[in-house]
Amino acid sequence: MRARTAVTTAALAATAALVLTACGGGGGSGDSDKIASSPTATTPSAAPTTAATPTGGAPLRIDPSLALPADLKVSFDFPAPADRTESVALSASANFMQSMMFAVVKQNASTSGLHTYGSGKAYTYAQQYVQNHIAAKKSLTGTDLFYRPVVKLQSNKSVAEVTFCENQSHLYSKEIRTGKVHTTAPSDEDYTSYDIVLTKAPTQAEWWQAQSVDYKERALECKQ
Repeated sequence: MRARTAVTTAALAATAALVLTACGGGGGSGDSDKIASSPTATTPSAAPTTAATPTGGAPLRIDPSLALPADLKVSFDFPAPADRTESVALSASANFMQSMMFAVVKQNASTSGLHTYGSGKAYTYAQQYVQNHIAAKKSLTGTDLFYRPVVKLQSNKSVAEVTFCENQSHLYSKEIRTGKVHTTAPSDEDYTSYDIVLTKAPTQAEWWQAQSVDYKERALECKQ
């Protein structure tokens, strides 16, 4: 079932001087367990305490401070790019996605991970995603799978566009109070494609943050 919250698609950051292939807006699909939302602006200011800094050709590195409980797994089938900068940007995008899952589990939209890996409209997206789960008194359980990443760098290597697919067929919502898990059969609604624009922080060469998120639900091109 679709366990991820549907939110209004963020516009791509004006600072990203890339030719973007935006996937289009996300909309409601009639899944009764989806949580509708409308983002509110927030500006993060916290610096990262633990940032993923892989080398070229090295496996993806996930921030250990974002560790999830045993009943929830986020699987990134992200082969390591040969280029070091691409590897850093790819790890940052993975950590941005996992930071949202971590905050939902903690039922706290102010966790440091959201500040560390998201800024601008991407941070707004992440906060609203978490807030909606808190309002619904729901967490997550199962496995969320991300795969088929493509990284495009701006010529000066300070802006990156990362696209990838998601399969939520084994990810479910779980009621906080009772622990009841809401499951449905796998369907085309489980597939989403993402387009994330990230920028390199000016003060730390290997600290990248997501600036905007665009996505397409029912992304049949992502079917495995």
